[in-house]
Amino acid sequence: MLKINLLPPGEQKATLSRIEQLHRTPLMWIVVAVMVAFPLLLVAPMSLRRQQLQRLNATIQPLAPKKTEMDQMKRATEQLRAQEAAFQGLRENQHRWAKRLNTLSDLTPAGVWFTEFALDRKRGLVIQGSAIGQAAGSEMVSIGRLVQDLKADADFSAVVKDIQIESIKRSQDKEIEIVQFTLTCTLAQPPGS
Repeated sequence: MLKINLLPPGEQKATLSRIEQLHRTPLMWIVVAVMVAFPLLLVAPMSLRRQQLQRLNATIQPLAPKKTEMDQMKRATEQLRAQEAAFQGLRENQHRWAKRLNTLSDLTPAGVWFTEFALDRKRGLVIQGSAIGQAAGSEMVSIGRLVQDLKADADFSAVVKDIQIESIKRSQDKEIEIVQFTLTCTLAQPPGS
């Protein structure tokens, strides 16, 4: 091979420097080979992990309905434990609660009755009841008077911080109008504490 150098003699280079010749050395070929091989070496473990993940997902999928069922059972168990703790507290003070429920019965106006009592962790004592619809909305006055009388009773208000009328709904049962109501009684001490 013939090389022609047209540069003036002071600017001509006789030979290439080591850095310029580096790409021709075996060391450079080794570095390039390692750089190419390294990503290829990473692909093998990644494909193994991907296969393991697929096998684990295939194992987990049939268990998903059972996990959902277990989660529901766990929530139900937690609710039952909370209710148990609340009822334990009621049992310890049952004579007081018997007296309070008797007070509730005594203060209930004619034409009003209770359909359900529930102890809720967040809302407290929830009382559902009904009243016979009367002319001029006097059943609403009876429900309001019941709430005021319960608030005024010292023994009942000792455990109940606040009583609210949460909902009122009118319905017709044949020719009789029924007013269904829900009272929420916030307890001074939350159930289960």
